[in-house]
Amino acid sequence: MAKKEVIKEAKIEDINKKDKMVGIIIVVLMILTLGVLGTYFQLNKRDFKLEKTDAIKFKEEYEEYNAKETDNKKKYQTLNISRNNVIEYADYKKVFEALDNETAVIYFGFPTCPWCRTLIPSLLDAAENVGIEKIYYLNNKDSRDIKKLEKKKIITEKEGTEDYYKLVSKLDKFLGEYEGLKDKNIKRLYFPTVVFVKEGKVTDIHIGTLDSHEDGFKELTDKQKKELNDTLVDKMSSLLTCTGAC
Repeated sequence: MAKKEVIKEAKIEDINKKDKMVGIIIVVLMILTLGVLGTYFQLNKRDFKLEKTDAIKFKEEYEEYNAKETDNKKKYQTLNISRNNVIEYADYKKVFEALDNETAVIYFGFPTCPWCRTLIPSLLDAAENVGIEKIYYLNNKDSRDIKKLEKKKIITEKEGTEDYYKLVSKLDKFLGEYEGLKDKNIKRLYFPTVVFVKEGKVTDIHIGTLDSHEDGFKELTDKQKKELNDTLVDKMSSLLTCTGAC
């Protein structure tokens, strides 16, 4: 074989080797890139899950009904709730622990309650102004009993849960009577209700919005907003006031 042909074949072989090496490098780089991207998306996915805090859940739960119409053609108020609100979801167990041992604010309500929607902005603003770092939230609408008066006899259409009756018993002296039953001994938890607890003792309770606010679908006036905010601020502030020595 001529010397030139040998050199030519050697060069071709070198080129093939280089091409193979480049190919291997490209494949390795692609694998590394995919690995990095996979890790990035996994971390983002994990962070997204972590972002689903109670504050965001609450925001989404209530804002879902913004401006939606009810069956009787009334529109729910539009809420703009901060992603950093102080709401923490609670179950009955947590609520009872708070009532027995903690200094806490507990909110009972549900997202399609027009009065609750009216209360929420003032409740969250008051908490921010006072420095309340957490408000327990329990939607226990479905655990309540349903009663009616029929031919002067009280009929129970649906029994409440054991936990609901236990809660009513704990709050008995603060709750109003079950409307329409003409029996002052039967109490009911109406929504919204905000309970203020200091060192395991209920100090106050706030039911509804204001006596002057007669339509839950109607936004509060500026004067009413100030009155409601001031009321909630006073009740929250009392939880942080020292009694005796601090």
